[in-house]
Amino acid sequence: MPPEPNKFTALITGCSDGGLGAALAKALHSRGVRVLATARDLSKTESLQKLDIKCFELDVLNDESIQSCLATVKSTCHKGLNMLINNAGGGHYMPFLHLDLQKARELFDVNLWSHLAVTQAFLPLLMQTAAEQGIALLVNQTSISSTLRTPYHSAYSASKAALASFSATQRIELRPFGIRVVDLKTGSTESNFSENRTNALTLPPDSPYMPIKEKVENVIRGDATEAYAEDQDKWAQNVVDDLLREGGPPAEIWRGGAAGRVKLLQGGLESVVPPDLGDGGFMKLGGLDLLEDMVKKERAE
Repeated sequence: MPPEPNKFTALITGCSDGGLGAALAKALHSRGVRVLATARDLSKTESLQKLDIKCFELDVLNDESIQSCLATVKSTCHKGLNMLINNAGGGHYMPFLHLDLQKARELFDVNLWSHLAVTQAFLPLLMQTAAEQGIALLVNQTSISSTLRTPYHSAYSASKAALASFSATQRIELRPFGIRVVDLKTGSTESNFSENRTNALTLPPDSPYMPIKEKVENVIRGDATEAYAEDQDKWAQNVVDDLLREGGPPAEIWRGGAAGRVKLLQGGLESVVPPDLGDGGFMKLGGLDLLEDMVKKERAE
């Protein structure tokens, strides 16, 4: 049953046009949810504003911006929040040998610490709703990358794995108060996410990975996952179905391209097969099997 209009309020971070946050905002809005969409640059929320979705400025990396947004939301929403969706994020992809450590630290700031800062700030509003209605939802966008060992994604995957770990602990710590925590594991999805990547997508000229440069850069750009990327509106509608289902959402939601397959692997083969036996597929994805053969041949000469 859809929520009664204006009686269910959801705040979403990272709602710039073309992204997954905006898609979620539209999907929730279509179900009668009162959506509070946030973005660092409100000029990039035109598609939401045209639907009369309320949009607020929020830079999740800036404490003053978080407090300012909180004050605005409090003045707008006097009955608390039913749902907080931590969606804002970024990416940095490169063989770990060439990672820019400052950018890697910044990636953890946006993919982990910013979510915790936003959650701490808005938690009282979730607490208020949970006390009055018996339930409120905290949703963290962690990605299926939190469970994978995709080559050249080490920093990104680690930041998402860290958030997934936090989510599991939050689920236990917040349960006594009636707040359900959902780990949203999104697979390959069509969006503008690549615009948030923080590297030039090219290998340095002296890289030992230069023999497989094309393969490496295909993975870095996301070319390898384009074939099974899911339409973002379809993804958003499926996620909203899960979030609003009768009885409440599951602790984990797996949606998007390859998400179902990865979930099966995590619960099946990956749980009984030694990790290194499953490395072959990832090596092939990144061209590392070819590089391994080249190195062996060179050393044998």
